[in-house]
Amino acid sequence: MKKIMKLSLITAVAVVSSSSQLFAADSISEAFSNGKLKGELKSYYFAQNFDGANKNDSSIWANGGSLNFVTDSYNGLVLGATLQTSHVTSIDDEDGKTAGSMDAQGSVLSESYLQYTYNNTTFKGGRQFVKTPLLAGSGSRLIKESFEAYLLVNSDIPDTTLVAGLITKYQTRTDKSSYSDNSFVNFDSNGTGEPGDFYKIGNDGVRTIYLKNNSISNLTIQAQYADVVDVAVGIYADAKYDLGPAYIAAQYYNTNYDAASSNDSSMYGFKIGGNISDVSLFAGYTSTDDDNDVVRGIGQGAYSHYTATTKTAGSKAFKAGADSWQIGAAYKFADLKTKLRYSSFDLPSINADLDETTLNLEYKFNSSLKAQLDYSILDYEDDAKDATDLRTRLIYSF
Repeated sequence: MKKIMKLSLITAVAVVSSSSQLFAADSISEAFSNGKLKGELKSYYFAQNFDGANKNDSSIWANGGSLNFVTDSYNGLVLGATLQTSHVTSIDDEDGKTAGSMDAQGSVLSESYLQYTYNNTTFKGGRQFVKTPLLAGSGSRLIKESFEAYLLVNSDIPDTTLVAGLITKYQTRTDKSSYSDNSFVNFDSNGTGEPGDFYKIGNDGVRTIYLKNNSISNLTIQAQYADVVDVAVGIYADAKYDLGPAYIAAQYYNTNYDAASSNDSSMYGFKIGGNISDVSLFAGYTSTDDDNDVVRGIGQGAYSHYTATTKTAGSKAFKAGADSWQIGAAYKFADLKTKLRYSSFDLPSINADLDETTLNLEYKFNSSLKAQLDYSILDYEDDAKDATDLRTRLIYSF
């Protein structure tokens, strides 16, 4: 990991050096002196309790943060970098439940990119955080997931954003992270407990096109095409119509597998919501074809479905034949944000159903300091799998 970080830093310096040869030195100096530096200090405590026999409870307290620097624009050119660090202060985890999520000691250069803007088109290449329906890194742990990507963003069409590009690598939370629904990623099989590296996605990466449009009043639509070369093609689309005090929304996933032995599949979903006396109420439903599982996307932030949760992310909703629904309410008491959700996942397999209750709290002490608490109750059809999950975070931004 240290060697990789050194190479990444050398690469960043090389980019700057080559750029300084193209432009006047004092202009590049001004771009750096006018750049913006920001960061976060984080303290996270997570605990899990399990009902099943021979299962050990788990807890971990880890501290760390991030440091981000972005230069000022010089003739449309911007350089950016983000360093993240994680250090475990205390851990009680005999079964290794946190090995792939929080148990990481060390640092990683998660962003190191060059960005160039000309008129309404921006190119951004290198290590970067990405958030689209089918490609999104999660920031729920100390180490936020990242990607190595080369993206073009254009806004020439009124009220429309178009994104096209290639994503070649995926940086996980730790070097022991691995996910069965992203099995086409070349995860590390010999992790040593450091922050995740950047791992190749298949042999040739992911080709993607994304569109967002709000040219029709009160209507926002999104669509994305993502081709994991020689593995599968994923398609996502949604539409949300704002009715004033209420809204309605619909979404659609489709997965076309390259392997002839794998059946294609799809998911559809609906959501309604509205405000009553400052209380936000919502309800969602999703249904997946019986033919096969649907690929939700890449990254632990790629859960765009209307039955997403905190602990399990609602991943069971993407299983073949799954019917899922969710109801919830949110309310803000001064500086305290609250959200309560109840989600139910009904699967055709025996003893596979899950009911998940999620409470999310966030309190802002001021513009720089906030505290978060997530509490989840997992009630499985198979009682031996029942569990609770507590997550607390204290974050100081500067």
